Amino acid sequence: MLRLPIISIGVAALLAFVTMPAHAKTYYVSQSSGNDSWTGDSATPDGKSGPWKTLAKSAIEYQAGDRILLKCGDTWNEGLRPKGSGTPDNPIVISSYGEGKRPVIDRQDFKQDLIGIHLVDQEGFKITGIEFNRCQTGIYAEYAVGSPNRKYLWIENCFFHDSLLYQPYQTYPKRKIGLGICLFSHETKNKIVASDITVKNCEFRRLASGIWTNSPDNFNKSKGNIYNFGNFVVEDCLFEEGYQWQLGMRGVDGGAVRRCVTHDIGRNFRAFNGVAGAMFARCKHWVFEDSEWGYVSIGLGSGDGQAFDFESNCDNMVMRNCLLHDTDGAAMLLCCYASGPEAHKKLLIENCVLNGKCKRPIRPSNRCEIFNTTDWNEVQWKDCRFYVSKGNVLMHVADPEKDKRSSFVNCVVRKLSDACASPNLAAQAKLTVSTKENDQWVQIDFGTPTAVNEFKLKEDPSSSISRYRLECWDDKTNRWVGVFNGMDIGKEFVAPIVGRTTTKTRLFVMQTTKGIPAITAFEAYNDSTPGRKLNSSGK
Repeated sequence: MLRLPIISIGVAALLAFVTMPAHAKTYYVSQSSGNDSWTGDSATPDGKSGPWKTLAKSAIEYQAGDRILLKCGDTWNEGLRPKGSGTPDNPIVISSYGEGKRPVIDRQDFKQDLIGIHLVDQEGFKITGIEFNRCQTGIYAEYAVGSPNRKYLWIENCFFHDSLLYQPYQTYPKRKIGLGICLFSHETKNKIVASDITVKNCEFRRLASGIWTNSPDNFNKSKGNIYNFGNFVVEDCLFEEGYQWQLGMRGVDGGAVRRCVTHDIGRNFRAFNGVAGAMFARCKHWVFEDSEWGYVSIGLGSGDGQAFDFESNCDNMVMRNCLLHDTDGAAMLLCCYASGPEAHKKLLIENCVLNGKCKRPIRPSNRCEIFNTTDWNEVQWKDCRFYVSKGNVLMHVADPEKDKRSSFVNCVVRKLSDACASPNLAAQAKLTVSTKENDQWVQIDFGTPTAVNEFKLKEDPSSSISRYRLECWDDKTNRWVGVFNGMDIGKEFVAPIVGRTTTKTRLFVMQTTKGIPAITAFEAYNDSTPGRKLNSSGK
């Protein structure tokens, strides 16, 4: 038996360093030591020079390349509304200075329509190293009817948390939902009003939804091809303990989701229109790579409960090397008609693993890995692995048609109960344990590069691990890479992953309910069942 002490997780603030053009100015704001009568152009008080105190004072007209720096460790209960615009090469930077934790914008009551940073018809902004707490919306950018294409919004190393307001939102932008980031277009024509948006290395925790794009026609079924946003990239982000769609993307032409984790969504919550880890509607030309969506619940009686939802009018989308697992509903929903008039076109799902464990189906007696509303959805599944739980089928089609547009190429379909039947790779490997504070893990050292695609875990009855991560060592980047984010282990838990070749792997314990965690087995496998071509019904 391997006994490990619990670890704690903190959020570290990083100081942003940006190359400035010669003409640019830097302004400092400190709630703890500033004064609005000072010039704001110095971090250290000296006569009339020194940092401003309030965010309201900093609402001036900025030029390209200017910087607004908030003091680390300080907190403001007010919104920041900067004026002016930057350029992609010389953005206006909102960041931090000093040492310590990130500066915090804490609006204290997420039920009030209070925003952290508000941009209106602006472009060329880089926001880094800021924490947003209890804001109804952390960063809200809106664009007027007739707005030209506003380019470049970069958001990095920010922490958005604790905004769980949830109400019917068809009348948005009368904001009724807690969001980390929202881009809203008032434009009703098919034209791009904002593009080149990047959200990178951010954390979204305990939010109704993490990131939204929205417009007045997003809930109008007759407006199926309105695209107001372009080139939206989300990378290296964590979405956890949320209520509904952590990515709620509508009307975006071009984008990517890379190396993101969405985990523990919908628990203890009731949505009037369903829960999913991510929901993409009326989007095209996106790529999803090396990302994970897991532990999606329908909570107190919400519908759906899938890891990922292609909701309507999604065309030319590629999902590659992604893991969808442990859901109350299907692992993936391919939906049209509900929110738009057209079926999906040219969706490619490649080298992905689906292990949904559907417990509460969308329709009675239709438990499945894939819920497909119509055979007209054009989807190719290539080199995928499906783990089907007892009582489930691979795919259910709600409205069968003679014209069937799904195909399965070189796919593996296995009963979850048959997993981990190949030789246990850990049996001949070196097992090591770390019990250091904040660094507790059980590690399997294979000695040579070894292919692995399944794990089996066992926990002692006295243990109560509630959050852990399986990781594989990446020799190319010389770092650990997460391959599975888990919750409870219990007597026995099987965790298929997107296959990797690695020299070592470890189970990293992040949280327990009580006491010292105790692992009785950590096993690794590589199932080599050959793929095969299935018919359009997945049989």
